[in-house]
Amino acid sequence: MANSEMDRNSASLQSTIVRTTSSTALFFVVAGLCSIGVISILIGDFSLRGLAAAGIPLAVATLVFVLYRFPRVELHRSELVLVNPLQTVTIPWNLIDGFETHFGLTVRTHEKKFSSWPLAGRGKKWERDEHDIRRLVENPNPAVGTVLDRYAGLSDEELANPGGKRRIETIWNLGVIAVGLLAIAWAVLGFAALPS
Repeated sequence: MANSEMDRNSASLQSTIVRTTSSTALFFVVAGLCSIGVISILIGDFSLRGLAAAGIPLAVATLVFVLYRFPRVELHRSELVLVNPLQTVTIPWNLIDGFETHFGLTVRTHEKKFSSWPLAGRGKKWERDEHDIRRLVENPNPAVGTVLDRYAGLSDEELANPGGKRRIETIWNLGVIAVGLLAIAWAVLGFAALPS
């Protein structure tokens, strides 16, 4: 077996998590600023009112996590997993009919279309052409390209579904939803505790 074929096979066996770099950067910047906010609130007023007010920056960090850091696309050997803030959809590779990338990554199946929250589609950017004239051109998202490349490189074994045992599964992310709602409730208490 050639090395390139072995590399391709070992790469296809590994799970890959895809999310945009900007969502990761946004989360860490916001989490850092919110941590400073929580610490300064607690140092300034370590009382019930201070604890309630600390819920405001904590809620901001939590919501940024729920909306931007938690969502991802997982590429596994036999399936594609779309982890969105509210639901997680597991789609076996062989049940995928195609992709749409105009507004974001959308997976077409025989049942319906499933959208991916974290992967935006193509954007536009300004570039200068050979005559030094600025033009608006397509700016493809490399994270979406990773998903499309993985799908294009699937082997027959990865696409196999003997007996039709694998099917599309959708589950609610109850833990993440509960954490988001608790953070919002704590922030509401924090706003109520602020002096008028």
